Amino acid sequence: MKRQVTDLEFTAVRRRLVFVLFVGAMLGWIAFVSTLTVATVAARSLTGSTTLAGLPLAAGALGQALGTNLLGRLSARRGRRFIMVIGPPVSAMGAALELAGVVWDRYWMLVGGAVFVGMGVGAIHLARYAAAELSDDETRGKAVGVLVWSGTAGSLLGANLVDGVGKIVEGTMGTPYAGAFLLAVVAFLLSWFTFLVGLRPDPSAVAVKAEVTPRAGSGGSVGAALMRPSVQLSILALLCAQGAMVLVMTATPLRIEDAGYGLNIVGIVFSFHAVGMFAFAPLVGRIVDRIGNLNALAIGAILTWTSLYLSGTAPYEGYWMLNAGLFLLGLGWSFSFIAGSSMLFAAAPADVRQVVEGWADSAIWTMVMVGSVVTGILMNSIGYGLINLVAAGPPLAIVLLVLVTPRLRAELSR
Repeated sequence: MKRQVTDLEFTAVRRRLVFVLFVGAMLGWIAFVSTLTVATVAARSLTGSTTLAGLPLAAGALGQALGTNLLGRLSARRGRRFIMVIGPPVSAMGAALELAGVVWDRYWMLVGGAVFVGMGVGAIHLARYAAAELSDDETRGKAVGVLVWSGTAGSLLGANLVDGVGKIVEGTMGTPYAGAFLLAVVAFLLSWFTFLVGLRPDPSAVAVKAEVTPRAGSGGSVGAALMRPSVQLSILALLCAQGAMVLVMTATPLRIEDAGYGLNIVGIVFSFHAVGMFAFAPLVGRIVDRIGNLNALAIGAILTWTSLYLSGTAPYEGYWMLNAGLFLLGLGWSFSFIAGSSMLFAAAPADVRQVVEGWADSAIWTMVMVGSVVTGILMNSIGYGLINLVAAGPPLAIVLLVLVTPRLRAELSR
């Protein structure tokens, strides 16, 4: 007879697994953000076109849309550990292809590599649900927040190492953009090693043994789960949070470069944004647990609208008003993303939850792909200020939907 796992033993295992998820995800964020920081400016340097500058980000979003869908299905069949181990090496391969693209002046390599980076990064995004699976109803927001918090160090290091590493390798590789992708290759491989060695046992297995996974019902198909109002609102909240951010952040490096600043300023501005996104995530998670998901979504919308006003009206001389706007944009995203993720985990039926999670993130990154392409066109046609006005639409949609839909309010009231 197998010995029953005690609460104390489960708590120790759970904390260790969450720590491993945190470290592996942080390394993945270092790699991913380093590629994002230079992708648009490197693309414009290779092509001479602002319109084509957003295509690598769109390609990365396509990879994430494909990857999260596939990885969600694999997670349901093979466990969460399996996808965490196979994701980072795929991204490392993609970053190596991007590195070759900027060194050899091959734009198609930059775009193609971004697809593979995105496919593997899907595992890093889905790690937040592994943390949620190791939590109970009262601490789920906090657990998701801890994983989102992993992006703090990752994003700060990724964005700010780009300029220094780029200068070191520029003499050898002929371009300052090479450093970002070389850094990404190394960090993705370290992320893979962390998950390979440390993520034992599988988080799903521990959650089942401890019987703490909340049950939002069982049975039925993925399609039936996606028809639930609470699931739909969760996914829409995630879409709106990511949609507003991608429009602004894809255009921001171009806006900074047009103002006459270099990669060092791009890194500083991205750092302020990353602090807003990630640094307060554990606190945001606690707030979400305390005030409820709907109230947290409203706070996220208010912060987002404030940020868009500041960044959209920021003068070209200096960049501190832009820093403030993008910090608040990140903080608004944090509220919306943590609340939406917590809501989705609780709303999806247990037996199809991991597939629904994959579908949700796939929808998010499909939208990001479209937004990345559209941003380049909008930057050419209406400019950075009006892009911020367009970005105000998604958070407005989510607030209006909640206000005018009594069934949603009744189902989601806490």
